[in-house]
Amino acid sequence: MEESMELKTINLKEIKPYEKNARKNDQAVDTVVKSIEQCTYVAPIIVDENYVILAGHTRWKAMKKMGRTECECVVKTGLTEEQKKKYRLLDNKTNELADWDFDLLEEELDGLDFGDLEIDFGICEPIELCEKECGKEEEEEECETVHCPKCGFVFNL
Repeated sequence: MEESMELKTINLKEIKPYEKNARKNDQAVDTVVKSIEQCTYVAPIIVDENYVILAGHTRWKAMKKMGRTECECVVKTGLTEEQKKKYRLLDNKTNELADWDFDLLEEELDGLDFGDLEIDFGICEPIELCEKECGKEEEEEECETVHCPKCGFVFNL
């Protein structure tokens, strides 16, 4: 079969989760719901020619939880069963290999209101760090520079 890719609107009932999906994602569904509510549905679910999910199990669950009946999907045809298995695993694993540029992240986060969405980007607040690093209140002069033990970010207080 020749490879092809098509963007198509599909009824959620026709989309099938991969039965051997090794990724446990139930704890992320509510966060994805809030993300879709705040930013709309942006990244389509990727399915094979039989509408079995290749990537996007959490988005599929979130859309169902939101009461949606259909969504845009990328239908990818022509992959071997081995390629499908590899893609499912690599799509989930590769994001774990990336790191944040904390200077740029801090700029991007500045002024954003995520509402009640609680996401830990790995940056501690200066007052919390000051107490951890030197055991003093933030206003004391001895605690001028703090290194976050979690992410390595340096705060100048």
